Amino acid sequence: MTETIYSSFIETKNGSQIPLLKSGRTLESRYNPQKEAENIINSLDSTYSFFLILGLGSGILAEEILKKIDASKIIILEKSQADFDFLKTNQNIKKLLTNERIITSDIENLSKALINNYLPAKYGSLKIIEQKNWLLENSELKNDINISIQDAINQISADFSVQSHFGKIWTTNILNNIKLFSQLPPPPSFNPDLSKTALVVAAGPSLDSKITQIMEKRDQYYIISTDTAFSTLFNQGIESDIVISLDCQSVSQNHFIHKFNNKNTLFLFDLCGNFSAAKSLYQKGQNISYFISGHPLSNLFNYYCKNKMLKLESGAGTVTIAALDFALQAGFNKIEIFGADFAYLNGKSYTKATYLDKLYNSTSNKLLNSEKIYDKLLFRTELTVVDKNKKSTKILDSYKTSLINFLNQRNLSFEYKNDTYFIRSNKKPEKLFENINIKYSEFISFLSELKDSEIENLLLPYISWLRNKPENSQLKYKEFLQLAHSFIVSYN
Repeated sequence: MTETIYSSFIETKNGSQIPLLKSGRTLESRYNPQKEAENIINSLDSTYSFFLILGLGSGILAEEILKKIDASKIIILEKSQADFDFLKTNQNIKKLLTNERIITSDIENLSKALINNYLPAKYGSLKIIEQKNWLLENSELKNDINISIQDAINQISADFSVQSHFGKIWTTNILNNIKLFSQLPPPPSFNPDLSKTALVVAAGPSLDSKITQIMEKRDQYYIISTDTAFSTLFNQGIESDIVISLDCQSVSQNHFIHKFNNKNTLFLFDLCGNFSAAKSLYQKGQNISYFISGHPLSNLFNYYCKNKMLKLESGAGTVTIAALDFALQAGFNKIEIFGADFAYLNGKSYTKATYLDKLYNSTSNKLLNSEKIYDKLLFRTELTVVDKNKKSTKILDSYKTSLINFLNQRNLSFEYKNDTYFIRSNKKPEKLFENINIKYSEFISFLSELKDSEIENLLLPYISWLRNKPENSQLKYKEFLQLAHSFIVSYN
């Protein structure tokens, strides 16, 4: 059984009860711990509202933070649960730890506690308050504490970085796509031949070697193409049955700049996906529809639609996984994936005839030819060697891991050979498309009537974008919330 680092409680000169460490030290002043806590709070930047306190002590500091800093949240770290058990023998501390704005954690669970509770969009910067004597008592844990904090911050920062970059475009795409969605005719009937093999087509370099096979066996495949691979298939005269688009960025419009009339193709866009791409296809008279993949505003819209929206998993944000999930929900038992390389093959990043070919070739010249431009793409991040002809990066590895995890979590039988994933499933077909009748104006009215507490989670990605703007550095969270709320309810 783990022993506590504390021995007893002692009374300070002003009559407060503070814990005594077994070394004889105390975390707080033996004269006036309240005054000491006030001095610490007065020294803090007024923008802090999320705290990690190393060592609870009497709880006076945590209590003062809760009183003086509105909407603050605190993680209290102790070495082990035994320390919390001892401290809770003091009734004041026991009562304090029932406050929902306080999270307790031991060393083992520190990283998890930070990841699950610290939201930079909501709280701004994290403030770590080190109790000097607590650290002296636990000096052997200093390295473990630093590693846990850094691991958590790296993960949180990566997520916040994505949200601060895409927060606004996600929100505007969703609102524009909902408006377009409200104008669409009922979804087309969906009765695929499930005896066929569902072929998910990604745009990796190995797809070049698969085109002939696709053309020869076209009647045996139900083709679910990713947006980037669509151009490659189209240029070979191969018509896709479904095209999935996930990317929110304007570059997605380049996948669909061709002149075509694919009446048998259904183009499916994530509600976060690029609105201009969806709009251009709609104006061309193509069949389009939407799905959701996890953005909180999309989830709220799905709730508004009585959970009738198609929902596709995308793992770490990978369109290949979304396409695979579509095949599984449709009920295909045999699924193959082409072009899911998650690597550079022989210096190539994508298959032939993607939008990049046209983009790079159009800017190619004698001093900077398309090969050099592709090399810049190749070496933009650190490469790892997979084998003689294959190289990868951390982010590509994460996409591959995400796909494997997706397959394993669903207990799907699969193998990978000859640059192809072969997947077997016994999942029964689901109803993918339902008729949804909504009016955009009524949805906006629904949003405007929601309370801040009901709407704040779906606004956090947009708030992340707002926080990233230097002119907003001194705004309080309530001001960010009001700005974000005003933006969505006034969007036309």
